[in-house]
Amino acid sequence: MCWGSCWSWFCWPSSTFGPKSKAHRLFSKIKMRYLICLLLLIGSLGSYATPKSAWPMPKRKFMLVPGVYYYRATSYWNPDRQVIAFGDDARFTSVNVRLYGEYGLSDRWTLVGTLPFTANAYTSNTTDVRNNGLADAELGVRYNLLNVENRRYLSVQGVGIAPLYQNGTKIPFLGYASSGAELRLLYAGSLKLGTRDAYFNTEVGYRRFFNAGDFQLSQVPLLATFGWYVSPKNVLVGELSGLISYSNRFRELNPANLSVNTDFRFFKASISYGRKLGESAWIYAGIYRDFYGRNVGIGRGFTVTSVIRF
Repeated sequence: MCWGSCWSWFCWPSSTFGPKSKAHRLFSKIKMRYLICLLLLIGSLGSYATPKSAWPMPKRKFMLVPGVYYYRATSYWNPDRQVIAFGDDARFTSVNVRLYGEYGLSDRWTLVGTLPFTANAYTSNTTDVRNNGLADAELGVRYNLLNVENRRYLSVQGVGIAPLYQNGTKIPFLGYASSGAELRLLYAGSLKLGTRDAYFNTEVGYRRFFNAGDFQLSQVPLLATFGWYVSPKNVLVGELSGLISYSNRFRELNPANLSVNTDFRFFKASISYGRKLGESAWIYAGIYRDFYGRNVGIGRGFTVTSVIRF
């Protein structure tokens, strides 16, 4: 069983679950053959990597995931995918401190929530603008649709989005300042790679913002995660993720205000290392880079997160 995702990072070794049936062994062999292709396909189609996964949280158990995410961009892809430097030695940076939590309401229902604090900055030889504050909070539930021998899980998740700020004249904005909702389908499982335990998590979603000014804004987040335990207390995690955003009116990117871009797409790859601390906590450190995009900043950065269960 797994206690998280981005955050499917914190998982029990597959040996926890006892002997497998013949049918399940056959199913696992077939899935193993196509697993890498599946992950690459989903990653290439679609970061919006939020701490969620298909694994249900056990009843009355709680998981807390504090994390810090750093992003930096000095150039962008224009609508024709040409790489354009910001110029004037400019750069856009964003630091996101996020607190994510899960609570098991029952064996199938899980309460989920996110509280983020964001600090955005755009600086150049002639400009220095900064803005920070609480960003878009999320609250919702996840329901486990299918559980195959405690090794394969199919779940659906719905969350509401509430902005904890207003966009005035101060830029860079922290977001769209719009309420919204997201529905996400998640499929995950544990497996074996030789003698080592491993796991995967795949997600596809649809997000809609209800009052983003004159824009009717929709987004499609995609995520594929693969984790491999090099030892019982050490894990390597690879991830492909992306976000496709579109609206009823095209708006070209403004490098000084990246957070309110409406029509774009980007895909990124990340790699992380996790270490188990004690019996109930893991800590992860990782790096990432955007490798494909349109009308969006070309970003790179790092993440430091911890997964703690109670």
